[in-house]
Amino acid sequence: MPTLTTTARAAVSALGDLVLPVRCGGCDEPGVPWCRRCAAALAAAPGPTPWSPTPAPVGMPPVWTLLAYDGPVRAALVNWKDNGRRDLVRVLAPPLTEALLAALLAPAAGDGGAGLVGSHAAAPVVVPAPSGRSNVRRRGDRPLHLLTRRCLDPLPASERPRVVDALRLRRAVADQAGLDSLGRASNLRGAMALRPAVSSLVVGARCVVVDDVVTTGATLAEAARVLRSGGAAEVVAVTVAATRRHPAALRSSR
Repeated sequence: MPTLTTTARAAVSALGDLVLPVRCGGCDEPGVPWCRRCAAALAAAPGPTPWSPTPAPVGMPPVWTLLAYDGPVRAALVNWKDNGRRDLVRVLAPPLTEALLAALLAPAAGDGGAGLVGSHAAAPVVVPAPSGRSNVRRRGDRPLHLLTRRCLDPLPASERPRVVDALRLRRAVADQAGLDSLGRASNLRGAMALRPAVSSLVVGARCVVVDDVVTTGATLAEAARVLRSGGAAEVVAVTVAATRRHPAALRSSR
C-alpha cells in the first residue's frame, strides 16, 4: 500500500497539475509551460514589419506585426485566448511590444517624417479591439485587454501611451472563423461604435489599434473607420501575428 507521504505527494502533484500548466502552450510537450523549441521558433522570427492582407479591405490602416500565424504561434494564441492559458501572456507580450514600438516610431502622415511619438505628433493612445459580450462571459475576462496592458510594461512610464477602451460592439457578430474576406467584412461592417464616455480622448489623437491576429483585415478596418469618424488624427494597428498569404490567393489577386 502507498504510504501517507506518497499519497500526499501524489495529491499535491495532481493539484499542481490543475493549478499550473504542465504542457507547452505551443506544442503540447509535457512538463513545461513553454518549451525551448517553441521559444527558439519565436526568437528566430524577423523583426516587426508592415503587413497588409491581399486584397486589403477599404479603410485598412497600416499594420505592424511580427509572427506568422501558424505552428506554435497559432497554438499559443488559441490556448491563451480560448483555453484559459493566461500564463502565455509572458510569451505573447514581447512580440506585441516590438510591433507597437515599430508602429509608434514609424513616420506618421503629415508629421514630416516623425513617428507617432515624435515631437510634432499628438500623444498616441492604444485602443484594444473590442470583445463581444458572449466571449467575455465565456472566458470570464478580456484577454486582449490584459495582453495590451502587459505589452506596455517595458516602456518608461513617462513615455507609455494611454490605453483607451474606446470601441464596443453595437450588435452581435458571427464567429469569424470559417468566413472568407467578403463574409468577414460583411459580418463586421457597422458593428463597432465609440464608447461615449471616452470618445473625447480619441479626438485629435494618434490611435494604435491592438489585436491578436490579422487575417483579412476586416476587424482593423472597421475599428479604423469608427476611430476616424470619431475625430482620430491617424490610425495604425499592431498585432502579434498575421496569417500567411497563400500562393493561390496571391495569384488570384493580381
